[in-house]
Amino acid sequence: MFENYSEVVVVLVKALQQELTPEEEEKVRAWREECEENEALYAKVMSVEFMKMKAAQRERTNSERAYVEVKKRCRRRLRVRRLWYVSSSVASVLLLFGVWFYFEKMESSGFDRLVTTNSEIIAVGSRAELILSSGECVVLGKGQLDSVWMHEGVEVHSTENRVCYTGERLCGVESESAELQYNILRVPRGGEYSVVLGDGTLVCLNSESELRYPVRFEGGVRRVFLRGEGYFEVVKDAGHPFVVEVENAEIEVLGTTFNVCSYDDEERVVTTLVEGMVRLSSKGQSVLLSPNEQGVLDEEGHLTKKEVEVFPHIAWQKGQFAFRQQPLERVMQVVSRWYDVEVVFRNERTKKILFTGSMRRYDDFEQVVRMLEMTGGLIFNIEGRTIYITEK
Repeated sequence: MFENYSEVVVVLVKALQQELTPEEEEKVRAWREECEENEALYAKVMSVEFMKMKAAQRERTNSERAYVEVKKRCRRRLRVRRLWYVSSSVASVLLLFGVWFYFEKMESSGFDRLVTTNSEIIAVGSRAELILSSGECVVLGKGQLDSVWMHEGVEVHSTENRVCYTGERLCGVESESAELQYNILRVPRGGEYSVVLGDGTLVCLNSESELRYPVRFEGGVRRVFLRGEGYFEVVKDAGHPFVVEVENAEIEVLGTTFNVCSYDDEERVVTTLVEGMVRLSSKGQSVLLSPNEQGVLDEEGHLTKKEVEVFPHIAWQKGQFAFRQQPLERVMQVVSRWYDVEVVFRNERTKKILFTGSMRRYDDFEQVVRMLEMTGGLIFNIEGRTIYITEK
């Protein structure tokens, strides 16, 4: 019988290609007979309807990409060179639709290749890496086909913008360890991605952020670890408090909606409460937050709270930038993280210019620059992926 899910998927892919050895055919037969769910899975993967559906989906995806490429060429925009790394280590964990994804990769131009393409300074949007407890890396994001696969006995659904843990188990394969198994969802600069945890909690991660979480919650406390920025909609469960750990602090909730910003380069933790109630704690200090309140742990370790307008702090999750009397240095810190560019101020005075306004996160970078230039007295020079800001 199969020892793990990697072996299951490899054999299913070989079955699609009609390359099974007699020994593998016997293993597949025994696995199919073990339970109805396994037989249903096999039948779905091998069905003509499944193959036609995925072929049509691939054709539709290719058509959409072609349209986008034509649209790009018809518009005059700043162009840069960017390196994309195409990873194939995901292949050993994909099942169902993922089997098709794996099959396509095997028939394409090869694994582990470095691709150089021309692209514009525009918001990339959904993309992330999912680091499994085994150390394998699953590349997620735009262009990905919808997949259903198994990991540590849990059914996982992934789409272009979200990965979801359903908590269902696949019979015939047991978890290798009784200990908590953690996954890491890592979003690079210029990206965003969401995860629905095993308890139903939704976490939206902003660019340059990372969430470490158990594949399945066990015990009294639901604990996750955040670096960067995340928007949480926590499922209520009074018997199992939800805790978000960040550097030097933790946020404890029973069921609520809130935003946590804890980037290394900002040297502070900011928790903004939308609804419910949370407690922000650090080194013996704590503050209890109510809706429309914000707790701040500054770089010196002082913990305070204040009333705030919530929207500017969660606007990123709504597809916008929103700033209220923010210094240009802070504005460009947020913008550069999203567009994956570097910013250089020619003098210190320009950093302190205050900006108020809203911008769409998915506009190309030139649109954002035009908006910022409306503050007056500034010149934005773009050289490659570096933005130089000077006074007129």
